[in-house]
Amino acid sequence: MTNLKTKLLLVTVSLLAVSACGQDAEEHQEAPSSSIAGTHPEQAQDDHGDEDHDGDDHGEDEHDDDDHGDEHGESAEVHLSQDQIDALGIAVSPVARGAVDGVIELPAEVGFDQNHLAHVSPRVSGVVRSVNIAEGDRVRAGDVLAVLSSRTLADAKAGYLSARARLDLAQSSFQREERLWERQISAEQDFLDARRALEEARIDVRSAGQQLDALGIDVATLPRVEASTEVSLTRYELTAPISGTVIERHAVLGEVLEEAVQPPAFIIANTNTVWVDAAVYGADLGRLREGAHVAIDVGDGGARIESSIDFVSPQIGERTRTGRARIIIENAGERLRPGMFVTVYATAADATPTLRVPVSAIQTVEGETVVFVRTEDGFEVREVRIGRRADQYAEILSGVELGEMIATTETFSLKAELQKGEFDDGHAH
Repeated sequence: MTNLKTKLLLVTVSLLAVSACGQDAEEHQEAPSSSIAGTHPEQAQDDHGDEDHDGDDHGEDEHDDDDHGDEHGESAEVHLSQDQIDALGIAVSPVARGAVDGVIELPAEVGFDQNHLAHVSPRVSGVVRSVNIAEGDRVRAGDVLAVLSSRTLADAKAGYLSARARLDLAQSSFQREERLWERQISAEQDFLDARRALEEARIDVRSAGQQLDALGIDVATLPRVEASTEVSLTRYELTAPISGTVIERHAVLGEVLEEAVQPPAFIIANTNTVWVDAAVYGADLGRLREGAHVAIDVGDGGARIESSIDFVSPQIGERTRTGRARIIIENAGERLRPGMFVTVYATAADATPTLRVPVSAIQTVEGETVVFVRTEDGFEVREVRIGRRADQYAEILSGVELGEMIATTETFSLKAELQKGEFDDGHAH
């Protein structure tokens, strides 16, 4: 029994010894790690400092990111003066409503407004004695263009003056016969003959006056001719019937001009308004209406001229097999010149209007679709969202409002100026 207790005690002591040895071994293995960390406290501190420094750098990056975000939150601008805008050829137009698709492209020609065009020819044959006007001169209605000497006119004036003289004599004779008849001195027949002669004289004067009026002579000026022997009856003044510019002159000094001569002696045109006649193919005639919106591309790089159709001809040309749509344009500055060929973009009757801008107004800046909105100092870069897009126009869903003035031509120049400004500021890399 005693031996058994002794054996159990020895086994217990052995197990405790083995357990103690294992614990010492584990502590011995952990000691070098603690010893290494403790051996280089500065290194551990430096490592921790580096970590803190990295954290600070990260914080600075976050701050930079915030600044960068703020920078893009503000609208970029291109600062240009009006002289610089003009030099770059930038045209500005308002944002408007119109069709994006359903726009018909039509070839067109600019012509004179026939209501303000005059072919000036003499109404009587004569010899050109003087020419006062040259091609390109501006004249006013009533200005004397040339002076002719006309024998035919002299005969007409003489006939009028003779009729006036006979009228005066007939008037005196009638008054005398009327007094004699009232006093029962002369016969009634003499009174009636005098009255008939007076009426015939009046008819002759009226006829001679109308003849002069047909020749363009104001009969009110003839008493002065009658009273003066120095005024020639042959003098014929060819005057301007309208105000405008002399675009052709065919009268030459000493030339004999015949009545209704061709070509006319002068052609005068007032180009304050012009006609733009667009050729419309038969298939498109039914899609165009009077009053339909049009945009005219002059081809000079400037903004398109916005207007509307004034007249759609129902007739098809025999040679061209096309119809005609006419647009009457107020031509301030004479940007349109008769004889020019232009392109008309007409809105079809079946098109749906929406807020739109010309495709030429749209640019891409840093991956964003933008337009350039006019400001006092130049242009603001405005991000927009577009919908439908055709060859000429793009639908605007958001970004600009109706009526805002935007650049519609040479927008790539504005983009270049924007990028140039960013590079000068150190933002472009």
